[in-house]
Amino acid sequence: MPHIFTTSEYAYKLYVDGFCDGSSNVAVEEYRPQVRIRRIPDRRVCSKAFNTLRECGKFPSAHVSSERARQQHVEEEENVLEMVQRSSTSSTRRISTRLGVSQTSVRRTLHEHGLYPLNPQRVQNLHPVDSAMLLNFVTGYI
Repeated sequence: MPHIFTTSEYAYKLYVDGFCDGSSNVAVEEYRPQVRIRRIPDRRVCSKAFNTLRECGKFPSAHVSSERARQQHVEEEENVLEMVQRSSTSSTRRISTRLGVSQTSVRRTLHEHGLYPLNPQRVQNLHPVDSAMLLNFVTGYI
């Protein structure tokens, strides 16, 4: 998923890019110390924002998630976690089918919450008596 910035962040990036005479690499280094908490843009962000502004008359805004989409994502996560809590042996495929979400979303949600899909394998238990029988079996073939 690409990083999408706000309109004011795009405007500031273009301002810094212009201040640095259009050198995107220098603009990123100029921008880095001024922004401590937010993500640092790649050198291509300024170029893409400038080209989109020049061609379309607006900043890039594809895939900007709205508050409603975020709310749906939170509800989706809660549903996945609730289903896993109810039945921890359900597969990610079954959970995704029942909830109507992609299997990738289910796996991502589990991973974000420190849960990992487990594929249990049944194995036979070995007891102390079994070792003598196994030894007899093996020596019969030698």
